[in-house]
Amino acid sequence: MNYGEDKLISHLLLSLKNYNYETYKHSLRVAKLSFKIANMIHLSLNEQLSIYKGALLHDIGKTMIPINILSKPDKLTSTEYDLVKLHSSCGANMLEVLPPLMYLIPAVLYHHERLDGSGYPYGLKFIPLSAQIIAVCDSFDAMTNKRSYSYKKVKSFDEAIQDLKDCNNKYNQMLVSALEKVLKNNESVFLRKNNENNGIAI
Repeated sequence: MNYGEDKLISHLLLSLKNYNYETYKHSLRVAKLSFKIANMIHLSLNEQLSIYKGALLHDIGKTMIPINILSKPDKLTSTEYDLVKLHSSCGANMLEVLPPLMYLIPAVLYHHERLDGSGYPYGLKFIPLSAQIIAVCDSFDAMTNKRSYSYKKVKSFDEAIQDLKDCNNKYNQMLVSALEKVLKNNESVFLRKNNENNGIAI
């Protein structure tokens, strides 16, 4: 990572932290898991680092979403949900004007696409690997941690992994298996009791 890139990422993360601390912490967790999956499937170190950085910034576009929506304690309305779904495009637009970070755009733009074409913003079925990794970790973290605007019960790690397996048409199952191995190999780091309400990543 060159100095300019490092400073830009730090600045963007600080902006996210100041705007919505919950999303900032979520991004750190997703980045940690994404990096470990990239390592587990034996990607090159450069690829691992790129995926890590893309995961750090995958929700940076949420700084463009009204804070009253991000902090809403109840289920979102359909209009509010549509606004939140703009965050991946907003994030890509932010990186587009920062040349050192433009290579991270696919990870940010496509992390809510799904293999069956049911995702957003474009309904793609052919998705960059970086975005596929982040998608698995993003959804896993959303299911196992308390977040605003959610109404579903927080799941245990095993329950969340099973949900990802059940959605085998949406998520790359090789990556889900890698996540499961990462969690088992790092049980003391990741394992914790969850008893809050939450839902799938949006």
